[in-house]
Amino acid sequence: MTLSAAGHRLRVLAAADHPASYAAGRDTSGIAFTDLHRHGVPDWLRDAARPDDGELVLVSVHWGPNMVDGPVPHVRSAAERLEASGATLVAGHSAHVPHPVRGRVLFDLGDFLDDYRVDPVLRNDLSLLWLVTLDASGPQRVEGIPACLEYAYTRPADRAETAQLARLLADRCAALGSQVELAGDRLVFGS
Repeated sequence: MTLSAAGHRLRVLAAADHPASYAAGRDTSGIAFTDLHRHGVPDWLRDAARPDDGELVLVSVHWGPNMVDGPVPHVRSAAERLEASGATLVAGHSAHVPHPVRGRVLFDLGDFLDDYRVDPVLRNDLSLLWLVTLDASGPQRVEGIPACLEYAYTRPADRAETAQLARLLADRCAALGSQVELAGDRLVFGS
């Protein structure tokens, strides 16, 4: 799918590394499945991530395990390959908790509406409304508005929740050599 606004084109593509049972077949609908853990990023996904004619490309990938605090090795490797292919932005999801940002990769967006039991360590009830400013070279600014997820209801995070999310993400980002800082009521990410 390609979106156009103010003279810019953004091509959006999506793939998933699980569950394999949801994979599209020759005669059946389903997801664009690829086993990133066993086989890495296939040629068809690298080719699709490459921008054409000045367009921007957003790759949305459902990858890696649920309920972990950072990207696992095969996710980091896949991210590097997608960046090398020229993807303008890679936005991952699957863990249900926000992960670090590094370069052109948002490793996991977290949830925005949820009905899971809250993990008191991972704090999957804290997340972000992501705001990304893009140009052809990638994200120029990545920030998030902190949110708190209650059962089937999302609201702005309060001060204590925002501070907790900032601490969690600072640790998660430091593990990948990136950073996050609280600027007013938003978290701003940098490499």
